[in-house]
Order: sequence, then C-alpha cells, then structure tokens
Amino acid sequence: MKIKKVSLFVFLVFFVSFRMSAQKTETPLLKGDRQVQEKVSSSVKKDPASNAGAPAIGVITSPVSNINATSADCGYTLSNAKGIVSRHGICLNRKPNPTTSGAIFTGENTTGSDFKVQLTGLAPSTTFYIRAYATVGASTIYGNELSFTTPSDKK
Repeated sequence: MKIKKVSLFVFLVFFVSFRMSAQKTETPLLKGDRQVQEKVSSSVKKDPASNAGAPAIGVITSPVSNINATSADCGYTLSNAKGIVSRHGICLNRKPNPTTSGAIFTGENTTGSDFKVQLTGLAPSTTFYIRAYATVGASTIYGNELSFTTPSDKK
C-alpha cells in the first residue's frame, strides 16, 4: 500500500510541477502577442496589394538658388519610377500648393534622376511657391513645397 501512495504522490508532484511550468511559458507569450497586436497601427494592417494601382515614384523638390528680380534656379529628383512618367517639372504659383493647372517649367536632365530648372519671367518683390511634379498614367504626384521671394529690381 505504501508503494501505491508513493507512486500516486510522485505522479501528483510531477503533474502539478508540469502544469506550473507550462503556465509560466505560455502566459508571457500570450501576453506578448496581445501587446504586439495593440501596438500595430491600422495602416500597417492593410494589405500592400491594395495600393497596387498607385504609381510608385518619389518626387523631391530641390532648394531654390540664384534668385534675382526676374528669375531663379531650382531642380528636382525623381526616384523609384515604376511606370512611364509622361510629364514632370516644377509648378509655380503666388499662392501655396501650386499645381499643374498653373505655370509649369520643364526640367533638363543633369545626372541620372536629377533635373535642373530655370524659372524665368518672375515679378520682382514677390513671394512664389514651387513644388516638383511627375505624371504617371492618370496620376500626378507632387513633391515637397518650397517658397522664395524675389528681390526688388531697384539697384
């Protein structure tokens, strides 16, 4: 009878210790998964294939230089172009957020994906807003907006 009690006791000790060790390893994993899920933003959860129709291109407007009363120099960079870029250049306006419906200037290729533009016909003592653009298919992608002010033409 003592052997059965010892066997039963050993079995219970083994069973209880197994259950406790299993809880110790499973509980942190479940808690960690929950914490990870809470930190994942809703935008990351979207299927990347849902953006498959959008053109993949980067458009960066370069700083303005050589500013005088009626002209200035600037440029832009096109990167990651996937698809045929049908038009690209610089949009210029006296108001923020210039678009291709206003004045546009076409860039000359200097090296690789970098383009140089000379803005001409500007008014003296005027603030202008520019940003680069690229058209791929039916979509026009705009770069960062910059502003500059031409000096007066009085010397």
